[in-house]
Amino acid sequence: MTDPQRSPSENDQPYAPDGPPLPLPAGAAAEVDPDTWYYLRATYLTESGKDAVGYLSPLGPNATQSFWDYIVMRDDVDAACQFQLQDVDQRGWAKWLIKDDGYHLCLKATGWYYRASAYTARFAVVDGLLYNDYWKGAAGAVYRSLLVSSGYYVGQDLGDRQTLKNCELVPV
Repeated sequence: MTDPQRSPSENDQPYAPDGPPLPLPAGAAAEVDPDTWYYLRATYLTESGKDAVGYLSPLGPNATQSFWDYIVMRDDVDAACQFQLQDVDQRGWAKWLIKDDGYHLCLKATGWYYRASAYTARFAVVDGLLYNDYWKGAAGAVYRSLLVSSGYYVGQDLGDRQTLKNCELVPV
């Protein structure tokens, strides 16, 4: 997934891990309480080239909207996903349960973030960047609207300018 111009696809399959998980990147990992619900707040680059602050959010509420299960950045905290970080492993990676819908944060095979019914990836915030345990590099966000529901889609390998910065787990 190295083409930053690519878009999410309706036939994207879930990510299938190949090999052992990655080590947690060096740096200060965000400390979490397994009994607390969090928003993930981050800075992302808008289409106009300005920084905006937003939250990991579902694109849509249910399958009646195309690409409803994908994760996007929105500036509306009321629309944001609430995460409980569970089952932190010995490396520091955690499963991120999404409140109210029973889904989990995960990756498509092409590296786009989505709400999944089963875990295949774990996540961590390290030095203000969002990482997962199988895809090298930090998460980013890019605006897409052609052939997809419009939004700032979150994914991997989107280029340094699109990297989510100042990622912070904010208690609900």
